Amino acid sequence: MHYRRIICLILGVWLGGGLIMAWFGARSFQTVESVMNQSNPGFAMQTKPLGPAVTRAVLRHEAVEMNRWLFQSWESLQILVGVFFFCYLLFGTMEGKFTLLLALLMVVLAAVQRIAMSPALGVLGGSLAYLPPESVPTERAKFWMLHSAYIGMELAKLGLGVIVCAVVLRRTRTVDPLNQLEIVDKSRHRHINW
Repeated sequence: MHYRRIICLILGVWLGGGLIMAWFGARSFQTVESVMNQSNPGFAMQTKPLGPAVTRAVLRHEAVEMNRWLFQSWESLQILVGVFFFCYLLFGTMEGKFTLLLALLMVVLAAVQRIAMSPALGVLGGSLAYLPPESVPTERAKFWMLHSAYIGMELAKLGLGVIVCAVVLRRTRTVDPLNQLEIVDKSRHRHINW
C-alpha cells in the first residue's frame, strides 16, 4: 500500500474521531431535555418527589460525567494514535522536517488537552450546578474560557492535520520508501570481477 494512503487513513481516523466526539458532546445535553420532556411514566413517577429542577440537575450531572469520561478516553487514544502517526512519518516515510513538526505539534496539543485542560474542565463542569448562586458567574466564566481554549486547540489540531495531508498529497514524489528495491539482475551485473 502506498504510504500516502496510510497517512491519509490515520489522519482520517484521528480527525474524524474528533468530529464525532464534538458532535456527541453537543448532543449529550440535548438528551437531558429529551428525557425530561418525553419520559416514560415510570421515570416520571420515580422523579416526581425530586421535582423537575433537581431531576434536570441530576441528569445534567450524569451527562457531564459521561462526557468527561468519554473525552478523557478519546484524548488518551489520540495521544496513542498521534505517537504512532509521528513514528510512522519518521521511520516509514521520507517526509521532511516540516511535516514531522506539524505531526509532533498535533501530539503535543492532544497531550496538553489530556493533562492540563480536560481535568480542569471536568471539575468545573461537574460543580457548576451545585455551587452557591453568588459564585456561579465567576466559575461559569472560567469554565467557558477554558472550554473555548479547548475548542480552539481542537480546531488547531484539525487545521494542522489538513495541512499535513495537503503537504503529503502535494508532493510529486514517485518513490515509495517501502518499495525502494533496485533491480540487480541487469545485463551489466552478470558477473563479479575480482
